[in-house]
Amino acid sequence: MQRRYDRQIIIQRRTLTQSSSGEPIEAWADLAYKCPAFVAPTKGSEKIASAEEVASQEATFTIRFHSIPSAFRPLEPRDRIIYPVDGIAANEQSPQVGRVYDILSSDEVGRQVDLSIKTQRRADVTS
Repeated sequence: MQRRYDRQIIIQRRTLTQSSSGEPIEAWADLAYKCPAFVAPTKGSEKIASAEEVASQEATFTIRFHSIPSAFRPLEPRDRIIYPVDGIAANEQSPQVGRVYDILSSDEVGRQVDLSIKTQRRADVTS
């Protein structure tokens, strides 16, 4: 199946740094900035969490396998995708609501041809 990589995504990994006082600070670093991708939305769901209704949406992003440097493969649940990327600068720490997708899993498609990344976006999480 021929895919059109007509969207752009940013893939980020959470890192821990230290403030001048030694306090740990969570920061996000780009693994791939404005990477061409194929986006396929999948099912959404709603559930009750802490006496509130929480909605989520799943999406699968497909990118070229070598878009991620080998030192950062495989992608992990501590990583995230930002989509769409219009107006988002490199190493953005707090993107707008609804643009952050948590990575659930990543699977190699073919022999190092593509990487299929399953993600979930929750309505109650903004960054």
